[in-house]
Amino acid sequence: MHSRKAIALASFAFTWLFFFEYLPPARWVHIPFDLQGFHFALADYAFQRLRQGHFPLWDPTIYCGMSFVANIQAALFYPPTWLMFLGDRGRERLSYQAMEDLQLAHVWLGFFLCYMWLRGKRLAELACVMGALVFAFSGYMCYQLQHFGLVAAYSWIPLALWGVDEAVERGSWRPLWKVAAASALAFLAGYPPTWVVFATAVGVYALAGASRGKASLGTIGGTIAAIAFSMALCAIQLLPTWETTALRQPDVRYGIGIQDWDMLLSYFLPNYFNFGLNMPVETNYGKDYFYLGVPAILGLPFLIFRRRFRDLAPSLAILAVTLVIAGNPYGLVWSVIQHSTLLPDVVRAWYFLAGVTLAFAPLTAYALDGFLARKSKVPSWLMPASEALMTGWGAYELSRWNRQSLAFGWRSGAYLLVTLAIFGMGMYAFRAAQGGRRAWLFAALVLFVGADYKAFGTSKRFNTNASEVYRYSSTSLRGMEDDVYQQLRADSGYRVIVDNDTGPDPDNLRHIGLVTPQGFDPLLTIQLRKLVETYGAFRTDRLFDIDVENETALRLLGVKYVISSDTSKQLPKLKDNPHYRLLGSMPAFYRVYEYLDAQPPYSWEGGAVTELERREWEPENRTFRVRAASGGKLALHEQFFPGWTATIDGKSVAVEPWAGAFQAVAVPAGEHTVEFRYRSRLLGLGAAISVVALIGLGFWMRSSASARVK
Repeated sequence: MHSRKAIALASFAFTWLFFFEYLPPARWVHIPFDLQGFHFALADYAFQRLRQGHFPLWDPTIYCGMSFVANIQAALFYPPTWLMFLGDRGRERLSYQAMEDLQLAHVWLGFFLCYMWLRGKRLAELACVMGALVFAFSGYMCYQLQHFGLVAAYSWIPLALWGVDEAVERGSWRPLWKVAAASALAFLAGYPPTWVVFATAVGVYALAGASRGKASLGTIGGTIAAIAFSMALCAIQLLPTWETTALRQPDVRYGIGIQDWDMLLSYFLPNYFNFGLNMPVETNYGKDYFYLGVPAILGLPFLIFRRRFRDLAPSLAILAVTLVIAGNPYGLVWSVIQHSTLLPDVVRAWYFLAGVTLAFAPLTAYALDGFLARKSKVPSWLMPASEALMTGWGAYELSRWNRQSLAFGWRSGAYLLVTLAIFGMGMYAFRAAQGGRRAWLFAALVLFVGADYKAFGTSKRFNTNASEVYRYSSTSLRGMEDDVYQQLRADSGYRVIVDNDTGPDPDNLRHIGLVTPQGFDPLLTIQLRKLVETYGAFRTDRLFDIDVENETALRLLGVKYVISSDTSKQLPKLKDNPHYRLLGSMPAFYRVYEYLDAQPPYSWEGGAVTELERREWEPENRTFRVRAASGGKLALHEQFFPGWTATIDGKSVAVEPWAGAFQAVAVPAGEHTVEFRYRSRLLGLGAAISVVALIGLGFWMRSSASARVK
């Protein structure tokens, strides 16, 4: 039996080996898609603002400004985010490697917490390790590496289930602090649909497992109370987010349920859908990778031999409920949730597939524990033979992985059969082994399973890009002349329009301090959507184009530059337009046009103004010096969110909506200093609630530890 510390260190080393090509010193590949293009941009913006000595309350970079503290996907109040910031202190910008390191650390965390949860069931150590491998290193986790909030929230689920088990066993509510802590951390990780999966799985587990101990209804009620208490822990994020929900049109994202029968094959055949890096992008489009691995598949037949079938009930309940919600049989689930405004937005059928892998982790552990409990004699040659076969076959799979030449489709079933046979031999040999040879077999089995998971789950098209990660700089931007880039940075108070076909991606402007009316974020407000529909056209529910020939739109949105290219559909509207001037003298991929009649993102409405000077221009503070012979309105062309206030000469004045999405104040005649300020109205209250709840959680944890000692 190994200590917790030994398992933690060994599993950390295993995780590094598993993802070695993503991590230092190799760093041959990186995780692409949402982690790089969406989550990293949010994290880097927060990092840069903190480095400049400002807490990031407002994000001016996309959508004509939006609340940053209300953007839950920024994970600003998620504690590991701050560990990432601390690790990169001293840098000008957050490194993408730090973001990847944190994401892969969650895989290790998920393994270790799952192992601790399963060990609490007093199952065999190897069985617990195999169950934890299914949870953390099988298809689901590898497939989701691009989604920060999903992986982070998923990793905390075992901590909550561990707390439920302890509460049942001890007949006490005290261990349920684990549920509260895990729930808060899963929510703060930034993806509410996965938190809904978390809450559903934990609730079902408590309900199905309460009959195992004397707690029964007390455990169920305590679990619900712990999840409710967790909302107080994360009030610092919850309240600012709730404050802005009225501005956003809910997304109906539940879907019709999982309909593809071949998805089942992806759980059992290791490479049914080929996602090799050498395959065309269109290959297996819309398909998934959920391979459970040989520990789960080998263990399935042994579940029927469990004498205490009641132990399996909570895991089977999670499996059944999540499959029903994911599959939506006969439209049953949709018929229930469609009557709610909130539920179709946060209940997403596809994300409930997390419950399948979660359920198989303990089922695998129980099955293999039952197998290992049946002692039997084995031939003396079985142990060296199994070790040799595991070494040889594992090396073969990894060599085929390295060449991206693994069999796929039904032919990958041959790999599965060979791997199952060798793994089965190793398990039989381990069951009979003693002493040092048993320890060697333990390590060999873990590494063998790890090699199988790695061969089919890493360096794939869904989680890998082999090109170099671009490092943003204040001196140059790839594809743009340096002097043009510097002009855009010097004029960063104006907005730019980007071409959604050729880039750069609007969200990535966060890295370099440029601002745009475009963007890609769920926090697109109803008011901005209506404005865009007047002056542009939506491509998707979040991406839109602005008509570069509509001068009313350009002035209203404060646009001065359009970033285009030779292949852009916008180019014909720009190159011969007398209102635009091409910047730069040297050929470059990006062709930047300056709109010659640009108006800054603020304006005066009313009588003639003799002076309108911008004094301060920080995201949360905009100060102007105004001198006018008669009264008028000073409009700030920044989205009007709850929390914007204004003062004139230090005295508060009312802020009113202007032009549909923006804001303005009435300014009397004379010379005045006008200041617009953004402060989330509920952030302070949320912070106070979270601090009090955190203190309460500390006492709760201390009480649980004291009761355990007694």
